[in-house]
Amino acid sequence: MTEIKIGDSVPLLEKLVTADLIMAYGAATWDWHRMHYDADFAREQGLPGVVLDGQAMGAIFARALTDGFGPRVFVTKLSFRLRAMVEPGDVLRCEGEVLSVEDSVIGLTQRITAGGRIAAEATSEIRLGN
Repeated sequence: MTEIKIGDSVPLLEKLVTADLIMAYGAATWDWHRMHYDADFAREQGLPGVVLDGQAMGAIFARALTDGFGPRVFVTKLSFRLRAMVEPGDVLRCEGEVLSVEDSVIGLTQRITAGGRIAAEATSEIRLGN
């Protein structure tokens, strides 16, 4: 791994959201809320259809860090805020930048966009292992 510097980009992670992905994530995390698998119910609640579980955004933020910085990276802090609903057909783009570097601890900012809108924003911290 090359030296990480303030201003470096987190390598881009893109993910196509499908109804199957939404249902699989809900099943894997035991989140059985009907808005994640029942389109009619979701529309009755004023949603466009099934929507991605918010916790999936955290998983995408973490995946971008581990994929981007390699297998010796440990995500030690992750805080995120949801900004918009995500539904099947959306292509999520997770990007970010390095904010601080102190010894083996790296502070970052990240964002997930979908169709040009910000779906979630995060601050995170990683530690580089040996």
